[in-house]
Amino acid sequence: MTVGIDFNQLSLITRGLTVAFGLGLVFISLEALRRRKREVLFYVALAFLAYMVRALIGFASVVYPQLVAPSAFTLMSDVLDLFTLLLIFLAVVKE
Repeated sequence: MTVGIDFNQLSLITRGLTVAFGLGLVFISLEALRRRKREVLFYVALAFLAYMVRALIGFASVVYPQLVAPSAFTLMSDVLDLFTLLLIFLAVVKE
């Protein structure tokens, strides 16, 4: 008897959790921004938002593979990765 792992289902679960976690981090950082009024938290919130959008696109590519072409997904992921890193850099520099 062998137990197989359904990697598509596992990917769906991990991507869904990543989207949920990213969304939670966006809300937490926006709440911190509202309370502390520090500019650096604005960049952190935007970085989490870009990360969450990237994760959401990845989730959509698993659920609806016909929705996003692989080349378009790669381009969007690369742009959002660059944007996320830029925002993290700005948060560090502004601190």
